[in-house]
Amino acid sequence: MTKSNTDTENTILSEGFEQVMRTGVRAFTVESLAGSLGMSKKTIYKFFPSKEKLLLRIMQFMTARVRRQFERIITEEDNAARQFIKVMNMIIGVLSQVSVERMQELKVRYPRIWLYVEEFRRERLENFKAILIRGQDQGLVRDDIDVHQIALLYIEIINRVFQPEFFVESGMSIKDTLHVFIKIFSRGIFTDEGLTIIEAAS
Repeated sequence: MTKSNTDTENTILSEGFEQVMRTGVRAFTVESLAGSLGMSKKTIYKFFPSKEKLLLRIMQFMTARVRRQFERIITEEDNAARQFIKVMNMIIGVLSQVSVERMQELKVRYPRIWLYVEEFRRERLENFKAILIRGQDQGLVRDDIDVHQIALLYIEIINRVFQPEFFVESGMSIKDTLHVFIKIFSRGIFTDEGLTIIEAAS
């Protein structure tokens, strides 16, 4: 793919991401995207043959951003407790932009794309493991826990709880649920020193 084609594709994905965040997947159309970009639908279909393929690439575009933010935090912040809370705050910021209704739309209308989202969450296992291992080395994470088991449990809880049905049935917001989850999770694995750092950074 030439640089020109790559630039065009990234422009489509960037604007597509903004529109999906504003309107949700049901209201999002290739026609409205083409209109906002000042290009033809034919041009968009040249890169993305169907709406579902376009939405999948938009989701991959979004998760790539999250992955880069995740990796930047781990690279730039040495303290494991601050890494943990910065990652959590980043996730809260991302998820706060998405309504429960839009999550539900995506899961119901495009189950294969929703499975991609769940797999992306599972792929963060090694990242969380790395934070916990560093935390044990720094005396911030309890040394009597198995970091692999804890990281695995963490990811599976996220995948099982952060489903649109849970929020509809419980009436809890995504943001509030994450805050409660962070408190429960951090108090179970961090030492007193680690908790002091987390509370100061929250």
